[in-house]
Amino acid sequence: MFREPVMHLFSSDSSVSSIGIYFVAAMLISALFNGFTGLFTSVFQAIGQGMPTMVMSVTQGVLYIPVIVILHCLFRLHGVVWSMTVTEVITCLMGILLFILLHEKMKG
Repeated sequence: MFREPVMHLFSSDSSVSSIGIYFVAAMLISALFNGFTGLFTSVFQAIGQGMPTMVMSVTQGVLYIPVIVILHCLFRLHGVVWSMTVTEVITCLMGILLFILLHEKMKG
């Protein structure tokens, strides 16, 4: 909602503002998934599950570089913009999978 006014605080150039608004949209979507990723990591830590915690942290950190390189090769600037979002979605899906596996293990 406030993307345009915030970007216009930094630049009055319309081309700079338009790409900045595009970046902000991608980062806001990424932030949503990052919140869930952080939640899963915290839950795993809180219940003493070191392996899922480590998998989540390593996945988030290690996955970003290959994703940014691959998406840059495929989609140029758009790939770079959306690489963090793609990384966060994959990591969030990993957290959901690990949570389901842990839940099944604790039930049985």
